[in-house]
Amino acid sequence: MLQVMDDLTTPASLTIYTDGSVDPATGAAGAAFVSGQTTKQWRLTDGASCLQAELVAIRGTLHHALESHSPHVIIHTDSKSSIQALRDTQSQDNIHLLTSTLLLAQRLAARGCKITLNWVPSHVGLSGNEAADRAAKSAAALPSPTTAVLPSLSQTLLKIKSASHALSRQQHEATVALSSPSPSWYAAATAYHPLPQDTSIPPHVRDRLHRLRLGFPCFEEIRQGDVDINCDHCQVTSPFAFQHYLLKCKATSHLRERLPPHPQPGHPGAAAAAAAVIRSVTLATLTSTVREYPPPR
Repeated sequence: MLQVMDDLTTPASLTIYTDGSVDPATGAAGAAFVSGQTTKQWRLTDGASCLQAELVAIRGTLHHALESHSPHVIIHTDSKSSIQALRDTQSQDNIHLLTSTLLLAQRLAARGCKITLNWVPSHVGLSGNEAADRAAKSAAALPSPTTAVLPSLSQTLLKIKSASHALSRQQHEATVALSSPSPSWYAAATAYHPLPQDTSIPPHVRDRLHRLRLGFPCFEEIRQGDVDINCDHCQVTSPFAFQHYLLKCKATSHLRERLPPHPQPGHPGAAAAAAAVIRSVTLATLTSTVREYPPPR
């Protein structure tokens, strides 16, 4: 690695190390470059990503290069993602950062300056890289932002999704407070944890899992109201099909082996107890159960 870096360097070249840093605890972000005795730092607006911090640092080096009038600028970065983003001709995100950086590179190229963007591994003892790392962390700790960074498209979509989920849960909890049966079942059965995206679960089995988690009435219950439904696995009839399937059916007895005795289907607390059975077992156990013994429909 040192030999490669030496081969890039000439007496007339300007060598710069860049780095970006994000504090995961606070969301504060910093960017910096180090070139010889020169260090430049930027505190970014909170919530900036590591990629954005790295790009700000690279953009700052190009501004510095424009002032240096060096014929060859060598930028060492430990961010492969920033190099890839600058190479991507069809980027859909961080457009402002990328275009402003590339415009500076074009200005340097038009002046006859050669630009070398070189990846170096982090934390392997390269003094320039370590100095840039310290400077970026120090920049993130500055009291207030010095450089505004627009939210990326992915960050914006994530905020929208998060806000949508929060509102949806708030509305659902309000419905649970009114003792609505299906919302109450879902809250008790899932604790609002989403069903993991597991491609190994066939779609028809996944549909069965969703049915148990949602607790909607069976078709005959919807069509005829309170009606006895015959269990396909133990031939017992009950007007509370899902409760029977989870609390009393012999085919699913393994789901409740370690749980205390449950009330009879239809008795007070039976719905909450049935939903709690779903929540108490692993996804693998529940998946294998609904695969072999489908719940009522």
